[in-house]
Amino acid sequence: MSPAPPRAALALAALALLSQALWASLALTGDLRHGALPGALAHLGALAALYLLALALVLRARTDDRRLLAVVWGAALLFRLTLLPVEPSLSTDAWRYVWEGRVSLAGHDPYALAPDAPLLEDLRDDRVWPQVNHPEVPAIYGPVLQALFALLALLPGGLWPFKLAFVAADLGVGLLLARALRRRGRPPALALAWLWHPLPVLEVAGQAHLEVVPIALLLLALDLEATGRARAAALSLGAAIGAKYLPVLVAPALLARHPRRAPTLLLLLALPGAACALPYLGGLLRPADTGLGAYAATWRFNDGGFLLLSSALEATGLSQAFCRLALPAFVDVPAGVDPALDATWRLIAPKLVAGALIAALALRQALRAPAARDLSGAAFAAGAGFLLLSPVVHPWYALWVVPLLPLRRSPGPWLLFSLCLPLAYAVLVTYDGTPATWTEEPWVRLAVYLPAAAWAATLSVVPGPRPDYQV
Repeated sequence: MSPAPPRAALALAALALLSQALWASLALTGDLRHGALPGALAHLGALAALYLLALALVLRARTDDRRLLAVVWGAALLFRLTLLPVEPSLSTDAWRYVWEGRVSLAGHDPYALAPDAPLLEDLRDDRVWPQVNHPEVPAIYGPVLQALFALLALLPGGLWPFKLAFVAADLGVGLLLARALRRRGRPPALALAWLWHPLPVLEVAGQAHLEVVPIALLLLALDLEATGRARAAALSLGAAIGAKYLPVLVAPALLARHPRRAPTLLLLLALPGAACALPYLGGLLRPADTGLGAYAATWRFNDGGFLLLSSALEATGLSQAFCRLALPAFVDVPAGVDPALDATWRLIAPKLVAGALIAALALRQALRAPAARDLSGAAFAAGAGFLLLSPVVHPWYALWVVPLLPLRRSPGPWLLFSLCLPLAYAVLVTYDGTPATWTEEPWVRLAVYLPAAAWAATLSVVPGPRPDYQV
C-alpha cells in the first residue's frame, strides 16, 4: 500500500492531542461519581466524537503507513498512562479482585467464603476491606481469574499490579486486532478502533476491570486458529472460558472447524479451567451458594433486549404459567404459596428463554464455522447475544464486541451502542451505597439503546451496498 499523505498523520496527531487533553482533565477530576458525573459524561461524549473523527481519517487513508501506526500506538499508550494512577470510582470491582487474591493466598476458598465470613476477619485492613462490594456474596469470577488474582496479590503495590496486568492484556488485544487486520489485507492502523475507543481506556486503565483478560485470551485463540494452530487455540479458548464463561459459546464453532480433532480439542478446552479449579472444588461444587448463583438469580441492571423479552412473557402470562406449572419441579415451593406472585421467580422463565436464544445464536454460528474465514463471527455472536439478552449490561460488557467490530460488515449500530453505554453510569449521580438511592431513569435506557436500534432497523430495510472496508 502507498503511504498516506503527511497531513493525514498530522491530522491524526492533532486529534490525539485533543483527546489526551480530555483524558488528562478526566484524570484530574478524581472521583467521577455524584456531582462530577455529568462533566465526566460530557468528557466521554467529546472523546467519542474525536474517536469517530480519528477512525474516519484512518479508514479514508486506506494505507499501511508507519506514521499513522506510530501516532495510533503512541497516543494509545499515552491515554492509558494518564489514567493508570487514577483510583477507580465508577466501580469498586477492582478492590474485590485484590481481596479474593488475598483470600486464596491465605489458603481459603473465595467461592465458599463470602468476604464478611468471620473466618476471614484477620485479612481485613483499612485500605482494601472498606471498598469490597457485596461482602455477603462469595466469589463470582472463574478459577483462571482466581489464580491470576492470587499471583498478582503476591506482588507489592495493592491495586497497581492488577492495573498493569490488565493494561498489558488491553494492549495485547490491540496487537492481536492489528494482526487480524493485516491477514485480511487491511491496514493495522485500524486497530485504533480498539486502542482509541473510550471504553477500553476508561474501563481498563481507569477502572481496572478484568474483562479484558478473557477477551485477550479469546482474541489469542482466534489468532492461533486462523494461523493453523488449533490445539494451541483450544488451550487459549479454554483459559478464556475458565476466566469468564461466555467464550464457551465459541467452542462449538472451533470443534465444527476441526471435527477429526474434536476429542483432543475438547480435552484441551477443559484443561486450563480444570487445573485452576482444583484448589476451589469445595466452593465450586455448590454453585447455588456462590456469587455466580446470586448473580444469576437476582441481579439486573440496564437491560435492553432482556427487558423486552421479560415484559412480553409477563404480558402474555407465560412467566406466571411457568412458575405455577414447571417451577415446583425444581424448587421447593411452600404449601399454599403461589410462586407466580414472586417477582424474582417470575424472572426465571425469561432468563431461561434468553439463555436458550443466546445458545441458539452461537450454534447457528457454529454451523457456519467450517466455511468461515475464522472464528471471529462466532466470537461476535457470543458477545452480541450476551449484550442483547443479558439481565445485566454494564458499560464494560461492550468490551466483548469492540475489538471485533473492524472485522464485521456494518458495525455502525454496535459501535454507536458501545459509545452510548457509559450513559448507564448516570445511576451513580444519586447512589450513595444504599439500595434506595439506586434509581434507573427510563431516559437513560432510551439514550443507550434507541440510537443504535434505530440505525440497525434502518440498515435492515434500506437497500444498498455495505461499506467496502468491512469484512
